[in-house]
Amino acid sequence: MKNSLHQKFIDLGRERNKITYKLLALLPKIYKMHIDKKEGYATIYEYAGKLAGLSHGVVEKTLRTNKNLDGKPYLQKAVETQGIHKVALVVKLATSKTDAAWADKVENMSKTALAELAQEVRMKHGNAANVATAGACAAAPVSIKIELNAEMQFMFLKLKKQFGDNLSNKEVMRRILRKLTMEEKNPRGWIKTEKGQCVKSVTRYVPVQQKRTVLGRSNGKCSYPGCNRPSDMLHNRGRFYEKQSHHSVVPLCKIHHEFAHNGLISNEKAGEQNWRLNIDEGVHTYSDAMFRGYKMI
Repeated sequence: MKNSLHQKFIDLGRERNKITYKLLALLPKIYKMHIDKKEGYATIYEYAGKLAGLSHGVVEKTLRTNKNLDGKPYLQKAVETQGIHKVALVVKLATSKTDAAWADKVENMSKTALAELAQEVRMKHGNAANVATAGACAAAPVSIKIELNAEMQFMFLKLKKQFGDNLSNKEVMRRILRKLTMEEKNPRGWIKTEKGQCVKSVTRYVPVQQKRTVLGRSNGKCSYPGCNRPSDMLHNRGRFYEKQSHHSVVPLCKIHHEFAHNGLISNEKAGEQNWRLNIDEGVHTYSDAMFRGYKMI
């Protein structure tokens, strides 16, 4: 009963979002034709708020974004299906020629990945001197401070003895975290023989030893240049469906996995150090409908 109510709540929430998107798509025309005033409302904000429950902020954002949508019919349509917030991220980057391609990115990329793409595009176009290095992830390392209670301090010092008392606390923590992230379970699709050997079945999952090797090379990080996020996916640069092979897999975070499957990485089949954000051609490349990566398990 609880699960059915939860799913019903989710489904209704999605339906509400779809209706909200359609309402927002209508607002600019209503505002332009002064329908709100003709119906006796003082402002478009009062009209949208009382009749549809739309906040002042989202109405203002919709009208502001619409000023940059002239000559961009695909992005205008995307407001109706994807919402104003995703479209607003890229509307100033799009032109009439790239309108359809940017709308494709809005439809097929998450809001988080789309925001990072927009940021990197602005960085490249805003600084010609950085063209050679543009495409390196702008995500900065996160500084984390942890207060250890007495029990945690005892366990940490005990582990530090195992690694070596001469190491710094930071280095010990790095080694502990690395050891934990490397302890991967045997993936589905692989079976063990009586001798304990892993034997390949027909599967898309990467052999556990190969996975450890791949993750070891990147220290468990995303392989996109400059990205400091932990990897979430093992991405096949050559696509598994083409060669039925796992020899070209690289670890990527969720955001850069989306980049890869939206045609946004140039030199993808080359070494990761040669990857660049493929802005000029990438925004004209339409999305790979199926993300053919390997989810980390």
